Amino acid sequence: MTLSRSFVLATLVSLGSASTAWCQSRDRVFLSKGGAAPAGAITERTKDQVVIETASGKVQNYPTNDIVRIVFDGEPTQLSRAKDSIGQGQFDQADKELSEVAVSSLTTEEMKEDYYFYKFYLDGSMALVGKGNPEQASKALLQWAGKYRNSHNFYKASEMLGDLALASGTPDQAVKFYGVLTNSSFADLKFKGSFLQGKSLMLSGKYAEATEKLNAVAQEKVAEPVLLKLQKLAAVTAIRCEAATGNVAPALQKLESMVDQGDATDAVLFAELYNAIGAIFLAQNNDYEALLSYLKIDMMYSSQAEPHAEALYNLAKLWEKVGEPLKATDAKSRLAKLYPTSPWLGK
Repeated sequence: MTLSRSFVLATLVSLGSASTAWCQSRDRVFLSKGGAAPAGAITERTKDQVVIETASGKVQNYPTNDIVRIVFDGEPTQLSRAKDSIGQGQFDQADKELSEVAVSSLTTEEMKEDYYFYKFYLDGSMALVGKGNPEQASKALLQWAGKYRNSHNFYKASEMLGDLALASGTPDQAVKFYGVLTNSSFADLKFKGSFLQGKSLMLSGKYAEATEKLNAVAQEKVAEPVLLKLQKLAAVTAIRCEAATGNVAPALQKLESMVDQGDATDAVLFAELYNAIGAIFLAQNNDYEALLSYLKIDMMYSSQAEPHAEALYNLAKLWEKVGEPLKATDAKSRLAKLYPTSPWLGK
């Protein structure tokens, strides 16, 4: 049978249109290393990897620990912007953008999964800085995690659940959530999960278990700046355990050495250092030295919500002890205003 010229042309046009439509499927994967976001059609998503097929037919695999966010083809612009804002810590802006997303405009199950993850993750992020209830945020995110256990966002959700458990004053629960990271297939997540478990165990008063976990973190050979910073935080936490079990003098000496040798612009590290030093002086009834340590956090490192809440709590007690009731009232007032859901407020 001879095909007519017009039929062949029509068939080619039809195939070309179908190919063009497929090529326009532009899911984008944004990576932690930056650069151009790979684009194409996502063919597989799990908690461990995302597989994307480009317009040229090339198949690429990306481990989820390297993925910052995914923008699905056709998702509302407000949702895409909200993801970016959350990544930059612009929570109020992200909240505004998410409020403008109509759920009815989410045309695929993947978009809905992503939308609710970011909605609940944002609630958790805001709760951690005193703009929400950690327990309520945890409940919603836990329901999401139970439904989407194989999501590419699952590890992020698990870490947030651990953070919210700490903020709710339940460090034993945090150990369980951080265990998801330690059981992952990624070395960096295992490392981070072990540190966070050690910190949670310390807050639970399980100093021997915490020390074992934290020392293992400190002995790992790492080169990445993020992991090196975690090692320093692990060292501070291990020293707090040492002081809590009676080795006060050597613990204090180690902490002061870290202050002398460290970079004072590292707010995350130095807020933890001064809280640790303050706790030792407080245990020794050295009120003025403790006061000075906590004041440094209040004056220089108040951007660190959790350590700042701890410092304000102790400042309120110390100002009262040294005969400054007005300053004590001010510290209590700021703790309640800045961190209304902090476990330190209820101590």
